[in-house]
Amino acid sequence: MLAGHRGDEAEARSLLTDVDVGTRCAALGALDRIGSLTTSDLQSALEDMDGSVRRRALEIAAKRSDVEIAACLHDSVPAVAETAAFALGERTETTAVSSLIAMANDHEDALCRESAVAALGALATADEVDRAEILTCLLGVMSDRPQIRRRAVLGLFQFDELEAEEALQGALADKDRQVRAIAGDLLGVMTD
Repeated sequence: MLAGHRGDEAEARSLLTDVDVGTRCAALGALDRIGSLTTSDLQSALEDMDGSVRRRALEIAAKRSDVEIAACLHDSVPAVAETAAFALGERTETTAVSSLIAMANDHEDALCRESAVAALGALATADEVDRAEILTCLLGVMSDRPQIRRRAVLGLFQFDELEAEEALQGALADKDRQVRAIAGDLLGVMTD
């Protein structure tokens, strides 16, 4: 970390292959901070043996488009897959919609499903996407866990279709108070 604050690229770069996972993560951050993290560095980190390093690389990749990250949605470590979904939403990566829909519908980890739903909500306004496909997914996850329903409500607000409006109205009566509150805020309606 000190190398990043001092602008010492050589020291930070030498730590990218350190045996300590935390040090490798810190080296990525240091190189990113001083603007010296190359595409190759980032790609290598996405292939690191440790999930923590892959996750840190994805956090950085959320602000960069020079590395392919969609394959990370299938990472065996749920925290990595979840961060990949987040990063794809941040990058508004429209080519990943089908993979995000699959994650939102089928992933065994609830955080992964939630992150995929949030990313789809962010992508719903992009011109290049199949909005009907995203809408169908968001409507389908309205029976999932509360945190996923909350993300779906935010995404559904991006649609003018009758089905979306009906789902938002239905969310006003959701059994979860936070789902009701979000729907109420978006629709300008007082909830309990």
